[in-house]
Order: sequence, then C-alpha cells, then structure tokens
Amino acid sequence: MALETMTTKYKLDKLSALARELNENFSAGHPYASQMLLRAILDHVPPAFGQKTFDNVVANVSWSRTDKAHVKKLRDTRASGDDVLHRQIRQSPSHFNMNDMPPRAAINALLQALIDRLSGVEQ
Repeated sequence: MALETMTTKYKLDKLSALARELNENFSAGHPYASQMLLRAILDHVPPAFGQKTFDNVVANVSWSRTDKAHVKKLRDTRASGDDVLHRQIRQSPSHFNMNDMPPRAAINALLQALIDRLSGVEQ
C-alpha cells in the first residue's frame, strides 16, 4: 500500500493500519467493523487536508467533479457510522449489512487524493 512507504511530515502508520483492517473486514463481510473503521478513517484524515473535520474537507478542498461526488458519498455515510458506534442495544434487530457500505471507489478516491496531496501532486 502506497501509504506505508510514503515519507511525509505526518505519521501514516495508524492510517495504513486502519485502511488495511478495513480491507480485511470488508473482504470478510463484517459490516459493523467495516463501518467503524471507515468512520475512523474519515475522522483521522482532515489534518492532512488542512482541515479540522471531514465536513470541512468536503467543503473546502479543491476536488475534481468526480472526486467531489465520492467524498460527498463518504460524508453521507457518517450517519451509518454513528448508528453502528452509538446506537445501544434494543429489542428490535439491526439491519446493517455490507450493502450499507459506500462504494469502494469512493474510499479509494479519498485515499488517492490524500496520497497525491502528501506527495505534492496536483489534482
């Protein structure tokens, strides 16, 4: 993974681990772990984009039209992450499954934009 070999002022070990674990849990079909890991990634990356929150990343970073659509999809998944992380036990069943995850292309677009930004590549 490109994140693991980059030299930057940011320490990318945690982000690399989160991305690797997201891939593993997604491949294994674990929707709760996948949602939590995606949420952690979205909460983790804003400083690398010069922002404090992921909402600010979406709103204030210069994105291509396609990448803007991808990061908006990721922003909209925060509610699912909140649900997975914070909804307490109840008497009715949960209905989360792997179809509730955003498209892989959206996550890949965010990570590629991050790699490009940290590498100094123009988007």
